[in-house]
Amino acid sequence: MEFEQVEYTYPCCHKPALNSLTLQIGEFQRYGIIGRNGCGKTTLFRLANGLYRPQRGIIRWQGMPLSYHNRALNQLRQQVGLVFQDPEQQLVGATVEEDLSYGLCNLGLPKGEIAHRVQQALLDFDLTDLGDTPVNYLSLGQKKRLSLADVMILQPKLLLLDEPTAYLDPYQTRHLVVTLEQIRAKGTTILIATHDLDFVYAWADWLFVLEGGQLRLEGSPESVFSQRKLMEALGLGIPLSLDLLTAFSEESFFSQSRQVNSEEKITLTGEEFRQWILRRWQKN
Repeated sequence: MEFEQVEYTYPCCHKPALNSLTLQIGEFQRYGIIGRNGCGKTTLFRLANGLYRPQRGIIRWQGMPLSYHNRALNQLRQQVGLVFQDPEQQLVGATVEEDLSYGLCNLGLPKGEIAHRVQQALLDFDLTDLGDTPVNYLSLGQKKRLSLADVMILQPKLLLLDEPTAYLDPYQTRHLVVTLEQIRAKGTTILIATHDLDFVYAWADWLFVLEGGQLRLEGSPESVFSQRKLMEALGLGIPLSLDLLTAFSEESFFSQSRQVNSEEKITLTGEEFRQWILRRWQKN
């Protein structure tokens, strides 16, 4: 998907939410979008999914400009799936199975195909024991899994996730990462908008940094977060893991065990991390 000089301004607003935005999303990669509140992340997603139409510029999907006729939009939304931050915005069925089958029924698929996809989605998203459960009985984490399953059951080629780790505990976040890897392994490109810098630093292949509706910076997580002064000026800072890396690099045991490069992801063993904590504690 390509955005070329795209501009969008909300009604009754004078300042564009997106202003001459140009960026390109390739295939089979893990992309992240970061920026402060109001930078344009959610607006970009809704434009990519055809919910909004740009006032200026062109959005291309698979090399062709988007068409905004109903039939074309329905086809686009099967291929470009959008998962909202709040799962309540897209859960429509009374039970988990009904919710999963809703989009498939709208496509007019045969009953056998619908039943097969629903059962596979229950399995893929760890919802097998919840098929008959009323949606309003689900926990927030379960609702988030269901909203993701609702989109993936349509087998999109591009998946857009708005703040997927919001309100998730560490266990749920780890479960999400495993699920995302399974999705990507099947050939789906993933684009995540998030404020969770540690998550996106560890997960993404490529980052877009937005400010004021414009693309301010893009690159690998290592190259983006190596520009500490710029990231701090943008009000974002750097991941805690990189702050720890700076502290690690000052420790003799760490510098002796391996070379530290600020543009390289470093993974420590549990024992190395334990030793570092012990040394810091003894100093204090």
